[in-house]
Amino acid sequence: MGENREREIEDAVIENPGALGFPDATAIRNVRVAMGFGRIDLMLFPRSGPVKLVLVEAKHTSAPDSISKVIGQLLMYYSGALRIGATGFECFRKFSEAQRERALSTAWISPKQLTGGVSPPPAAWAVIQSGEKLCPEDVRLFVAINAPPHEALRTAVKVLRQHHALDIGLVVVQERRIQLLSADAV
Repeated sequence: MGENREREIEDAVIENPGALGFPDATAIRNVRVAMGFGRIDLMLFPRSGPVKLVLVEAKHTSAPDSISKVIGQLLMYYSGALRIGATGFECFRKFSEAQRERALSTAWISPKQLTGGVSPPPAAWAVIQSGEKLCPEDVRLFVAINAPPHEALRTAVKVLRQHHALDIGLVVVQERRIQLLSADAV
């Protein structure tokens, strides 16, 4: 049941990536960023601007792990994303454009699909990691939730911003409306 509610959050972001500041972004849902990592809820690919990749982890606030796990999950995906090379990034981006229906489905997307048929998985991941790696400045992070954030989540985001210069955006999605909380509001 929580997955369906999280899917509603994802759908709202897919329909309006401009609310996060990336109006022209394409998306991939339910995809690994690196071998051995879990699957991120959404990857967005802006067509312009300095940000190349946007990672969005969606959580329904009634989920028992919504506060305690979401930051850890997002940081894990972020570290995996920084292993993506230029070749792999183009595979992801092209898949988001050329395979739009598949990219937005809820079915898992394999590295073989992303790389146009490279197999076995370790070979596909080698392709994804080849070339110049993404830099922290290339990646933007968001937590998307369905209610105002709990104080513990606000505090975690604030501390990471202040002490580690890691800017994680907080997005509240209610009734398909998206509110991006300002850094001051966190």
